[in-house]
Amino acid sequence: MPLARSRPTALSFDSSDPITVHFYRYKPLQAAVRLGLFISMSLYTASSYAADTSPDSAQLPTTTPSATLDTIKIYADSYRSTGTKTALDPDDAPMSYTRIEQDLLQKRQADSVNAALRYEPSVSTESRGTVSIFDEYNIRGFKTYSNFYDGLRLPYDGAWNLMPQVDIYATEAVEVVKGPASSLYGYAAPGGLVNQISKSPQSTPAHEVQLRVGNQNLKEVGVDSTGPLTEDLNYRFVALKRQKDGQMQTTEEERLLINPSLEWHPNADVSVLANVYYQDDPEMVPSTPLPAAGTVYNASYGKLGSDAYAGDKWNHFNKEVFMPSLTVNWHINEVLSFKHALRYTDAEANQRNMYNSGLVTGSDRLLNRVAYTTDEKMQNWITDNQLAYKFATENTDHNLLFGVEYQTTDSSATYFDATADGTPNLDFANPDFSQINGATLPLNNYRQDEDIEQSQLGFYVQDEMQWQDLTVVAGLRHDSFDSKTKQTKASQGAVYSDKIIDNTASKTSGRLAAIYDLNNGFSPYASYSQSFQPEVGSNFITGEAFKPTTADQYEVGVKYLSPDRATKATFSLFDISKQNVVVADEVSYRDQTQTGEITSKGLEVSANHKLTDWMDVAAGYSYTDAEITQDEFNPDVIGNTPAQTAKHKATLWADFYPTDKITLNAGVRYEGGMQIDKQNSDELPSATLVDIGADYQINPLLSVGASVNNLFDKTYVGSCYDTNNCWMGPERQMSVSLKANF
Repeated sequence: MPLARSRPTALSFDSSDPITVHFYRYKPLQAAVRLGLFISMSLYTASSYAADTSPDSAQLPTTTPSATLDTIKIYADSYRSTGTKTALDPDDAPMSYTRIEQDLLQKRQADSVNAALRYEPSVSTESRGTVSIFDEYNIRGFKTYSNFYDGLRLPYDGAWNLMPQVDIYATEAVEVVKGPASSLYGYAAPGGLVNQISKSPQSTPAHEVQLRVGNQNLKEVGVDSTGPLTEDLNYRFVALKRQKDGQMQTTEEERLLINPSLEWHPNADVSVLANVYYQDDPEMVPSTPLPAAGTVYNASYGKLGSDAYAGDKWNHFNKEVFMPSLTVNWHINEVLSFKHALRYTDAEANQRNMYNSGLVTGSDRLLNRVAYTTDEKMQNWITDNQLAYKFATENTDHNLLFGVEYQTTDSSATYFDATADGTPNLDFANPDFSQINGATLPLNNYRQDEDIEQSQLGFYVQDEMQWQDLTVVAGLRHDSFDSKTKQTKASQGAVYSDKIIDNTASKTSGRLAAIYDLNNGFSPYASYSQSFQPEVGSNFITGEAFKPTTADQYEVGVKYLSPDRATKATFSLFDISKQNVVVADEVSYRDQTQTGEITSKGLEVSANHKLTDWMDVAAGYSYTDAEITQDEFNPDVIGNTPAQTAKHKATLWADFYPTDKITLNAGVRYEGGMQIDKQNSDELPSATLVDIGADYQINPLLSVGASVNNLFDKTYVGSCYDTNNCWMGPERQMSVSLKANF
């Protein structure tokens, strides 16, 4: 009897969130006030959902765990996978899907989403490897800026620098869905989406204190505590304090994270989760690019080191994010269930930074710089409401999902620019990082103010159908998007442009996918899916507001799960086409039209295999052939590969268990075939990096761990947008941690 589609086992338990049960081989200030008010209101409101009916039950998927082969995942009926917003097991879903568990994130000592995705095929994570102000990566050849958090998109106005982040320490798992997903999520990038699953309260007491130190003057302390407060009320408290030096000279990083949550079970059929996420980043590393001369190419002074910087001590970036949320799961009866999710975001950021306009003519060491500042604020409300209805016809089981999602964002940005005339150059051969005097810097040379109001309303329906060994997922979503931008431009205080830009878009996106279990471990699948992304701004020629970009993907593949669960593998082929791409003039980047098109075709292979009782291995490879197929401004780039897209990526990761107290791991990752610019004037050197780690269980309560990323401290360029804008890859990062679990 095949294991890949065997019926789940029913288990009774309290939690409405996914639980991971580990069978180890060896024992291995301000927000607090708001939290009290928010939780009090949330619990009062949610009590109306309470009903006195039979207990809910859980499902035991038969999938092979991705990181620890001795792990069994148990999900409640209220669990919703990122790929389908249903309880359909990700390994049984007709799409490319990855779930990276917290155990593996800790093994790799991942501090960011970018670091968490380093071993994921078709994902280029080092686009700006020295930058910490946002998560930026390419999936299947397309840029992605905004992550999802517990299934809701983190807000981004599409124009500026303020992007809320969720720290990996507060994340239970990272789920990656490849390809367009607008049939469920509306606004989404065509390459795929990344969803961070929060750590949620558990009914079993568990407490962790972690201390970590490392190079770059790293100092970190983390606390994670969970357990019951009463018979029907569980809590979780996650907190983190981190300080370190930024990779670029004179830069620093600092973070304070506070993440309390409460989960209330008024009866067996209702769960209410109130979560507050607060993050204060008083010091972050801004995106300050370097020229190709001195990084990719030798200059008269040689090459710059991995800590090269084009900024000044004056440069600064700070960000503060406050996100309370409420999630209600209601098991109405045996065929109906309802989920309500609501989140508010209040965020702000201040920046002092520089961009460059290239090297001084005739010199390969003097950089023309422009100093600027941004002051940004954002408020966002988002809610997603899902009603699931299960029923059966003569030969078919249906899981019908109806959803309504609404979000509104109000953001503002004030931008000051000193222009090139008011900003001192930087001499890379003899850099002086103390040239800027903020009191005399002529930032009023140019000013731009923007107030952006956005709203999106989406209605979606999905039918998950099962005919014996065949599973079909069909979905449609219709979105209405409205954006109004009030924009004012001034020079030396004199306003010369004052206008309102209205963007209104309406789009229907679909998905049709199927997977068939051959009863021998192999399950071939095929899918067609669509996506759209609203664009902020207008065509400088016609003055008309931009239309949303759209994309279509065709994908075929096969998944494999061996009868003994020792091997799991996925192979996929994809073909994506993105239309209405915004393109800019080479000379004046503010002059934009919407006549671009980009296609991306490729393949992905990933596999996990348990070689012996003391060794597990995971390998992956992807080939991405992205191509610019239309560009009215720059016809010479048609047929070229877009910048910041790696053609080849290969990874190998292994875990070793030599004794009952020691775990060792090692990984190798390779990226190559990335172009220096969209003119494809040159190809960046490929990079092969080695990571290692170890964990020693001192006693049942204490363990010590260590990790080294980029073991041989390779200096390399992570990516270039063009020859004036390049970013170094992360240098060697070493850390040692002491963890107490009790």
